[in-house]
Amino acid sequence: MASIATFGLSKIEAKAVEAEDSQYKVLGMTYQDSCTLTQNEPEEIEHYAEECDTPIVSVSRPGKIILSFSIMDADVDTLVSLLGGNKGDNGSWNAPEVIPTVEMSIRVTPKSGMVIEIPRARVVAKFNASFSRSGMFLITVTATILKADGKAKVIATPLSMQ
Repeated sequence: MASIATFGLSKIEAKAVEAEDSQYKVLGMTYQDSCTLTQNEPEEIEHYAEECDTPIVSVSRPGKIILSFSIMDADVDTLVSLLGGNKGDNGSWNAPEVIPTVEMSIRVTPKSGMVIEIPRARVVAKFNASFSRSGMFLITVTATILKADGKAKVIATPLSMQ
């Protein structure tokens, strides 16, 4: 079986976790080289006996998995879905008084290889704007993968099977 390397990015889509019947929507264009999927080192817990310098029991817990990316053309609807708040009568975005807890299902489609689906993630978004000739107004998104009921925490499917 020939393997196909996973690289590039075609789109990042998201939807609310509780909206099982809704469609994924593109959040906006992803800023170049900003999309990463990383996993922290596993946490090792070792238990020792007073009589021995070698662990008697060692327990591992997997490290957090984090998807991070920046949106370079966020519209008002994207701001509402990522940062909370609401859409004003004149089409403006009104920031929330309290930081909301945002959970989303996210799908990352590369140019080639494996589509990565995250059924449930806690999403934190923030402004990352530089108002200069070489700067840009970005929304930086950090999604921490959470346990999803009845699904794997990360699902990788060959692009050819989509």
